[in-house]
Amino acid sequence: MRRLFLITVSLLFFVTGHAQNWTLKDAGVGLIIEDENYDKQLKIVQKGTTWDVKELFENGAQAGKYKGNQLFAAWLKGPDTKLYLNKYGTPVWMYKYTITYPDGKTFDSGNQGFYAPGFACFGIKTGSYKEGVWKIEWFIVNRDNQQTNLVATTVFNTTWGAKSQ
Repeated sequence: MRRLFLITVSLLFFVTGHAQNWTLKDAGVGLIIEDENYDKQLKIVQKGTTWDVKELFENGAQAGKYKGNQLFAAWLKGPDTKLYLNKYGTPVWMYKYTITYPDGKTFDSGNQGFYAPGFACFGIKTGSYKEGVWKIEWFIVNRDNQQTNLVATTVFNTTWGAKSQ
């Protein structure tokens, strides 16, 4: 009986610990579809490491209007949120990001929740930055203890007047 109890307790610790793990599935920069179901499924149209800001701007990609509904964005994809709930039934993992602009300035987002399917995304507005190297660092944050882990870094280049890749 004691052995059965120990096995059960060990199994519970394994399942609970395993359920709280967060694993990266994808991260990138590119064009995504922003439609009425954007929060239910991440639809990536094109990934890339070099982007023509002039083309993106002129074709409406920074406003989510490229070819109708495509948005220039960054994304992070992990497991479905129902796989990592805390004792209150709330997803334990949130995310935040730091974007480093070509001139070295940075922006730190606040903690945010993933969409239920386990992804996050945000539109990239290049503003006056026409050429240079950008970096986006993605972090997951434990809602209960504020533990923060870097999970992905995406680096991309922008040009002015050259074709995107």
